[in-house]
Amino acid sequence: MDRSALQAKSAFEKLFRRMAPERHRYDVFRDFVIMAACALHNGFWKEPTREAEYLAIIGRYKPEDQKAFPKLLAHLVAMLEPEPRDMLGPLYMELEVANRDQGQFFTPPEVSELMARMQGLDQLLAEGRPFITLSEPACGAGGMVLAVVKTLIGAGYDPARALWVQAWDIDRLAALMAYVQLSLWNVPAEIVVGNTLSLEVREVWHTPAHHLGFWSTRLKSEPRLTPKATEELPAAPAQRATATGAGEAAKPPPSANPTQLSFDL
Repeated sequence: MDRSALQAKSAFEKLFRRMAPERHRYDVFRDFVIMAACALHNGFWKEPTREAEYLAIIGRYKPEDQKAFPKLLAHLVAMLEPEPRDMLGPLYMELEVANRDQGQFFTPPEVSELMARMQGLDQLLAEGRPFITLSEPACGAGGMVLAVVKTLIGAGYDPARALWVQAWDIDRLAALMAYVQLSLWNVPAEIVVGNTLSLEVREVWHTPAHHLGFWSTRLKSEPRLTPKATEELPAAPAQRATATGAGEAAKPPPSANPTQLSFDL
């Protein structure tokens, strides 16, 4: 890890352990991730319900702790600056806020990078394909996706133009960790809080890069792609929540199609 990233990580940990001592560390970490996700989302695409959630959370903290949350985000930006690398997942484990009782463990970045390099992504793009899509059915903090982003950058491609991601996780905190990190690395992505086995969709979050790159239009206009999240869901049944925020809703990952330019991790 880069020296500047290590310094920022140390500063994050010190501030995190010192702030809001009366609160459980899991609650503080969860609140930081949710507020960071809401701020990044609403800084580009205003959603009243997410603004209300942000205000409700920040209102529970003392003024000195309220000022600490933006500093945590600044430290996270500094940690991510040198390279696309999962920083929140390892922090979640090292700060001992991970839910080990539910078997939550995050893949080490080195393992994710090895798997990404084995996919031959540069060869797919070298064939003249305009972009590739990636489906992550259990994304965690987004470590695998960030490893793919690093691989593409190393091969000379701009992930904001060459990659679109749909990432799911059943755990809201993990999904929002992925949303925060992919947003900060300008990755076009749709993050779905839901169950890929039952196809339950609870929330949908689109990164700023998804909108800035007009990816809804690009996905619809590519005939060789099976549309994933480019259409509106019908009126939501009881077991499926209506997506908020971008006026778009996630669809279940499509069945395998030999002409679809995508792969699953």
